[in-house]
Amino acid sequence: MGKKVVHFKNQHFHKLRRECRNKSILFRDPEFATNWSSLFYSRSPLSNIEWKRPGEIVDNPKLFLDGVSADDFSQGMLGNCWFVAACASISEDSRLWVKVVPDHGNQEWKPENKYAGIFHFKFWKLGEWVDVVIDDFLPTRNRQLMFTHSKTRNEFWSALLEKAYAKLFGSYEALTGGKARDAMVDMTGGVGESISLNQYDTTESRQKLFDILYDAYENKALISASIMAKTDADMEMKTTVGLVKGHAYSITAVKKLTLGTNLISYFKREKIQMIRCRNPWGGVEWNGPWSANSEEWKNIRERSKKEMGLNFDENGEFWMAFEDFCRYYTDIDICHIMNTSLFSIKKKWKEYIGKGEWTSPSRCGGCGNYSDSFLHNPQYLFNVDNAEELLVSLEQEDKRSAKRKGRVNDVIGFTVLRTDMNRKYRVHDKFYDKVHSGPFSNARSVFARVSLNKGRYCIIPSTYDPRILGKYILRMYSTNDIKLKAVEKDGPKPPGCLGPRFRAVTAVTVYRGEGILNGDQKEGDLYCIINCEGNKQRTSTVKETSEPEWKDRATFFRKKPEKDILIEVWDQNIIRDEFLGLVTVPMAASNWSHYQSEANIVRYNIVNKDKESRANAHGYLWLNIQHNEDLSSL
Repeated sequence: MGKKVVHFKNQHFHKLRRECRNKSILFRDPEFATNWSSLFYSRSPLSNIEWKRPGEIVDNPKLFLDGVSADDFSQGMLGNCWFVAACASISEDSRLWVKVVPDHGNQEWKPENKYAGIFHFKFWKLGEWVDVVIDDFLPTRNRQLMFTHSKTRNEFWSALLEKAYAKLFGSYEALTGGKARDAMVDMTGGVGESISLNQYDTTESRQKLFDILYDAYENKALISASIMAKTDADMEMKTTVGLVKGHAYSITAVKKLTLGTNLISYFKREKIQMIRCRNPWGGVEWNGPWSANSEEWKNIRERSKKEMGLNFDENGEFWMAFEDFCRYYTDIDICHIMNTSLFSIKKKWKEYIGKGEWTSPSRCGGCGNYSDSFLHNPQYLFNVDNAEELLVSLEQEDKRSAKRKGRVNDVIGFTVLRTDMNRKYRVHDKFYDKVHSGPFSNARSVFARVSLNKGRYCIIPSTYDPRILGKYILRMYSTNDIKLKAVEKDGPKPPGCLGPRFRAVTAVTVYRGEGILNGDQKEGDLYCIINCEGNKQRTSTVKETSEPEWKDRATFFRKKPEKDILIEVWDQNIIRDEFLGLVTVPMAASNWSHYQSEANIVRYNIVNKDKESRANAHGYLWLNIQHNEDLSSL
């Protein structure tokens, strides 16, 4: 997923450049004209704006000059610091920016490339890389670039990249206001995560947050932070400590710094947690503890300073203690670069992707608050073989390109249900076992770390309100094989005209056992086997217990619904498992009325297999049986 390239507006870079070279003309883009509508859609036209090619601005234009760095991105008069911060982040890693600037050497201004005034860039959208072609006319006032630019006057890759991004969304104004993680995802294909620092207000949770950031930084994630501007008047407001509200700051390092200037203090390993930030505007920066030339730096060995790459240039980059970082910043955006390589020595993830749409009438049911329609959403089944934490991302189609029409992102989220051990078909039972829900947000993407025990699960991506249509991509990451699969069928296919038809559906939930072991045996590794018309399903094994709790469910489609269901109880051993007893669930039609409610949990006697009498009983199983002649009810 993500390798396929889509040509935006059906414009093919190499074909267009070849045509321009053959005709000895410079490319002029008919899809993104040099007019006011490409700049703004809600402002009155400004005077003195001229669209100029780089060669009309400087004598010796270059795409790149002296390599790539965060200094290549300085924000202009557009309120898109979120985009600038994201670009500054990717510029630090050549593996990332080369994806965005394909064939960069062949696009450079040099004689052998035969300049044709045409460039192209790639952005990730819902699982596909989109190739965007542009001409190199850039908006200027007084011969100065209006928007993003490099600190070096004749370097233009940042300005051209911004133009391609503006074209992707319809105008430069469409880039006003946004989340850094969205731009970082668009330029890497990574996974975005949003963190509100007010959720980490204890010592323990702050340590967990630092561990998340440290792990993300060590695994090459892109990270930014911002201070929420609660009102329009707060936007761009400089605080007393030198931080600017509403700005996206790149986080360029997360470190555990050893205090002390001598070897004795060094080996005591007294450490302080530190964050390095960068303001894309440059100049304005933090003036509190650990700021440039502050007294705190006298407590650090010179060797440690060199290892940190410490400098106090006027580039908007600064260090601060993590404690102060949490005190002043309100939001963090992370773009995880997921390591799915089989040959990496670092932590490896297995990626599972579900692309789909919320469509009318049966796949747009809204969230769980709408109980009558919630299950009328896309559904995906997956397995968890061992308890673990999964990373889950749900992303909707970006509405930024429709901002001029008043469109905003929809509120989206996902719900995880624990379902039957043998579930093959869509979930219909309203009494589902919900193990995770949310977050629901109108952000472009939502992300969660979901801890699950062993079992089979169903994940349901949805909008908050029903009847909202749109495309999405669901991405899940696990260290094990979870076998994610979209499920479309409501039930088994009807048999041929000569075969017996399915007449009913029965769900058996084995909740718990008590008094199962007798004699001197105090604990065992206990499991059950459910036998319904010869179809057998084994529960999980609960180890080292005499009072097992399973809460495992299996659903069976019945051709002979009057046939009793048998549940065997076993103790797992190294050489040979031991049979402990049997429960018989009577399924004569006269009993069906008792099997209508999930709340009806009943105790059944466990009896000996050979002599089914109460005299041989040794313990009980607590079961719930649901039975219905409507095959789509469970």
